[in-house]
Amino acid sequence: MSLSTGDDSKTNGYHSPNSLSNENDDFVITGVSGRFPEANSIDEFAYNLFNGVDMVTANDRRWPEGQYGLPTRNGKLKEVDRFDAAFFNVHPKQAHNMDPQLRLLLEVTYESICDAGINPTKLKGTKTGVFIGASGSDAQTAFSSDPQTLEGYSMTGCATSMFANRLSYFFDFKGPSYTVDTACSSSLLALDCALNALRNGTCDSAIVGGVNLCFRPQTSLQFLKLQMLSHDGACRAFDSSGTGYVRSETVATVFIQKRENAKRLYATLLHSKTNTDGWKKDGITFPSGEMQKTLLENIYNELHLDPNRVGYVEAHGTGTRAG
Repeated sequence: MSLSTGDDSKTNGYHSPNSLSNENDDFVITGVSGRFPEANSIDEFAYNLFNGVDMVTANDRRWPEGQYGLPTRNGKLKEVDRFDAAFFNVHPKQAHNMDPQLRLLLEVTYESICDAGINPTKLKGTKTGVFIGASGSDAQTAFSSDPQTLEGYSMTGCATSMFANRLSYFFDFKGPSYTVDTACSSSLLALDCALNALRNGTCDSAIVGGVNLCFRPQTSLQFLKLQMLSHDGACRAFDSSGTGYVRSETVATVFIQKRENAKRLYATLLHSKTNTDGWKKDGITFPSGEMQKTLLENIYNELHLDPNRVGYVEAHGTGTRAG
């Protein structure tokens, strides 16, 4: 779990978990960028949300509608096939064998740094960390399926480790750089890792991102066979009528700095914490409400923040009965 506030809620009666008295030592989100279903930018995504546009759609943008009996509705990016390889100094052979997830991560990382009011070249050689949440590469499976056409570039272009390392390489970042895979919580755990690294001085600023593109219907079919997918493509979180979740795509990053270095401020990162369920009689895929309760209690107690002061909560709601 991660907890943040908007800029105007800094004096909301909390005490920093590391007892820092100087607010300039706070870490804040200063830049954001992303690609979302039916939205090529944060602004377009916001417009769709505020105007009630349904970004879960039924079409054959990824595979034929209804293939393998899959739900016809899911969330898909509008464009995944364009990439300026020369701008990002990627050899054509590598570009043709690079996971679109990584290509898009390069783009949105550049944009999030610019959004923070910083020329990315000014960060060369700095102790900037990269923490990316990702759970696999459908492209790697596709590029390596035929031994006759297989090229080694597909390994360096699709390995999830490269989702972070390629960013550090292109921007010449010297901080920690790695990809986190904890399934649905990957991006938030990446944020937790980044905040811990910032606080212990391992890095001075950080890129935190998450990526998921759905190219293989077989992957969705596995979720369907586990009875996790909504049959009508509607996720009814926290509702007894929910039949499952909807698979969707996103590529997004945020740039985090110390408040004293910030030219723009979206939110202050107050605290983050993680735990795990351990053994459960229901099985490994079932959540533990008790452990989630423990995590919430710990994070608010360590922050000395009254939960009643929280005005907005964004939750991971699977729309399944178990969730």
